[in-house]
Amino acid sequence: MFISSLIADSIRLIQKYLLKEKHLNFITKIHKNGLLAAIIFAVIIIGSVYGMNHIELTEYNLTTDKIDNESYSILFVSDVHYGTIQDTQLVKDSILKMNKLKPDIIVLGGDIVDERTTEEEMQEIFEEFGKLNSTYGTYYIFGNHDRQPYSTDYENGNRTFTNSDLNQSIEENGIKILNDDKITINNDIVLVGRSDAAWEDSVNRIDVDEILNESDLSKYLIVLDHQAVEDEENAKEDIDLQLSGHTHGGQMFPYGMMYDLTGRLNYGEYEFGDMKQIISSGLTGWGWPMRNEAKCEYVLININ
Repeated sequence: MFISSLIADSIRLIQKYLLKEKHLNFITKIHKNGLLAAIIFAVIIIGSVYGMNHIELTEYNLTTDKIDNESYSILFVSDVHYGTIQDTQLVKDSILKMNKLKPDIIVLGGDIVDERTTEEEMQEIFEEFGKLNSTYGTYYIFGNHDRQPYSTDYENGNRTFTNSDLNQSIEENGIKILNDDKITINNDIVLVGRSDAAWEDSVNRIDVDEILNESDLSKYLIVLDHQAVEDEENAKEDIDLQLSGHTHGGQMFPYGMMYDLTGRLNYGEYEFGDMKQIISSGLTGWGWPMRNEAKCEYVLININ
């Protein structure tokens, strides 16, 4: 409402001092009784609800001289927060669309579930992702919400599933967990999956160079890290691509703008030397069932 009032005041000042158009005097009337701010507020809310209920594909094309004869497509999905603020059928419909992309590699980038996800919903979403077809499999990294660490966010004051339940559901659906671990794909690509950088895990995180060895360095190196951290350090280790989520692209104004003003990475494609970093705004969002910054998305990255 505060932002709506600021916009309404700005419109009134422009009309009064810059345009000076008499036929726009109706703006003065609806501004005086507060109707202009209310209209702007309604437009913002309607637009934000629309934003949360429409999921789009975002595509990036990258090139490398580390891969000679092949090209690869990576489907990257993060921040689903399944069963909390977005229609679950919308998520399922999006997964059907993802399958039509026929990616080579699928990466689930964390926060697929959170503290308000029930055990049944947790099992359901991993069954859905387990149906996705790819050439080289589906890989999973933990976000800061997946293991339900934030007790203040519990729906009923208690966790709805254990870490063991979560791991079992992921693995039973043919999804491989990478937690400070790596896997080599077709002798071309190395995926390095990091543990989440939230404070409760940070003491256990190891450096990327401890995960890699000399034989990996000639391959195309991809770091999967839920939070967009350690980018400069990863670039120094000759990482080619870092994939992250977590920020939701701000989700609601002015959070994205605050990220940008403070110099924090927020959304889209960034460069650190020879390393590319892609941050997804996520399939859903968190907290509010609204979005007016960035968009709900799943990401396809083509490496040529």
